[in-house]
Amino acid sequence: MVQNQKVKVSDLTQYGICPRLVYFHAREQTEIASGKERSMIERILLKELAFNLHKIREDLKKGEDPKEDAKSIIKDIADDVECIYKKELSEVAEDVLDDVKREFVTRMTEDEEWFRKLRAGNELLELEEVHGYDREHTMVSEKLSLSGSVDKFISTDDEVMPCMIKTGKCPEYGVWRSDRVQLAAYALLIEEKSKTTVQRGFVEYIRTAEFRESPIRRKDRARVLQTLKHVKRIKNGAFPEKGVNAPCDNCAFVDRCDTRKTLLSVLFRK
Repeated sequence: MVQNQKVKVSDLTQYGICPRLVYFHAREQTEIASGKERSMIERILLKELAFNLHKIREDLKKGEDPKEDAKSIIKDIADDVECIYKKELSEVAEDVLDDVKREFVTRMTEDEEWFRKLRAGNELLELEEVHGYDREHTMVSEKLSLSGSVDKFISTDDEVMPCMIKTGKCPEYGVWRSDRVQLAAYALLIEEKSKTTVQRGFVEYIRTAEFRESPIRRKDRARVLQTLKHVKRIKNGAFPEKGVNAPCDNCAFVDRCDTRKTLLSVLFRK
């Protein structure tokens, strides 16, 4: 049994989806699930789009029709992902990759509502333009045995803020609970190194150009520490119960999960 296991912020997120994801990810190298290549490529493209919003906003501020300039920027994003995500995309068929990139460029450049929201702007976009950000900023806490790489690390004279890029659905109001917990985890990592108190963070729901501020709450800090303890036990060998809303139909580990459950049932005569 390995003691004092290092935990990643992504492990906490997996635990929120289903604790058994933490168990199997800690023990097995996973490949892209069959049939999920297209969604994986789309997530990568959307994430890179979020890292290039300032370029598109610069053109929109000129009052020019965004169609041509923005299309050029978005096409460049699609062309560059193979170099940036070489490892992740190495097993993807070229025709599938090209097809998804083509659909992505067409969809994004024709989404007038997306451009309207981007043109309108908000506090987060203005903070990024004035202060910039550190991309995929990695932090490590020896005290907590926790590490993580926040998508955008924004620092001003007065505060430091974590910002996450999310490619899934956006809630009607605020941010998802799992996103609040993830922001709180990044806040704990930032505070250990910077000796400051992180008051808030942001989530970019890039698919719909929704940019949400979220306060770092005490209850989310407490949930991070509680989940961290559970994850460490799982990484040390404890086999957890399945999550209440575990997405078994889309899980790459479903066969191994059921096999492990059957073996335990036989062992304990259940």
